[in-house]
Amino acid sequence: MVSKRIEASVIDAGRHPVVLGADALRALDRDLKEAEASALFILGDENTLRHCLPELLAHSPRLREAETIGVPAGEASKSLAVCADIWQHLTARAADREALLINLGGGVVTDLGGFIAGTFKRGIRCIHVPTTLMGMVDAAIGGKTGIDLGGVKNMVGVFHDPLAVHVHVPFLKSLGKRELLNGVAEMIKHGLVRDAVHYEALREAPLHDLEALAPLVEHSASIKAGVVSEDPREAGPRKLLNFGHTIGHGMEAFSWEGGQRALLHGEAVAMGMICEAWLSWRQNLLDRDSNDRIAAHLLSLFKPFVLQGDEHHRIIELMRNDKKNAGGQFRFTLLTSIGSAQVDVPTTAAQAQEALDYYRLLVRG
Repeated sequence: MVSKRIEASVIDAGRHPVVLGADALRALDRDLKEAEASALFILGDENTLRHCLPELLAHSPRLREAETIGVPAGEASKSLAVCADIWQHLTARAADREALLINLGGGVVTDLGGFIAGTFKRGIRCIHVPTTLMGMVDAAIGGKTGIDLGGVKNMVGVFHDPLAVHVHVPFLKSLGKRELLNGVAEMIKHGLVRDAVHYEALREAPLHDLEALAPLVEHSASIKAGVVSEDPREAGPRKLLNFGHTIGHGMEAFSWEGGQRALLHGEAVAMGMICEAWLSWRQNLLDRDSNDRIAAHLLSLFKPFVLQGDEHHRIIELMRNDKKNAGGQFRFTLLTSIGSAQVDVPTTAAQAQEALDYYRLLVRG
């Protein structure tokens, strides 16, 4: 009997492939056969194990023998305590260095699972199966892993490349609007720093229509993979992908401390992009019209986060732990136009505070 041909496309992300298309999960089953793992484990959160695991098992029968490991949904799972529990679980199951961990979830699960795999017994293999838009276009691609420490995002981590990333777009049916927009923020970032045509396509796309969104998901994943393949360990061009993240990470961590709603990563990055586009204009890198278009677009998609003037100092303080800082100064990725950017632009705390003031006054009208 002739087996059915697998319909999947493969994008090169340098040290690992990204597999997309109708048969991405069937391709995963084939990859599992070739991996010849001594044991299989599936890490997921309470949502992905409920909503996505049955579909994964239907397409990848070899995973039916895998043991599942569940963690609570949300950023709080990216902690040393959760890592210790999983390391102990793997130890109790006598997992050896030929074991294989399948990370089924969004950015939290792939960040956490990649870190677990990269550190357990000095490294075991893993495969990412992202279930959120954020994971499909950004978080699962590139080998970055990390957990949070002391309220600072991704403070502890290692580079650990998965064997592959398998993207199954139908998983997005399980997402609500807020979670979908969370990933759209990273897609917008890809367009702003690398591809103006992609950015304009996103401006026009009906984001609620998964059929219309699917080719844009694949293109965003290819942008991320292309940048990563040029610079796997973030020595240069990969820093382009940090646009919106220096201020965004500070605002995200600040939101966890109380007061208003806790921000999703993409929501914080959207606010960071508004601030950092303005900084691009202030430093004579970006024209004012482009800055205004970017701000209006992002404000049309994401609910404002109201800031008080006396809160800026705390956000700046949280930003000081940013991994991109050097010599006691902030290093920003700033736009030179829609579709291109410059990395490692020195920026003072006073300039960053001005950008936060700009955002505060913008959302207050």
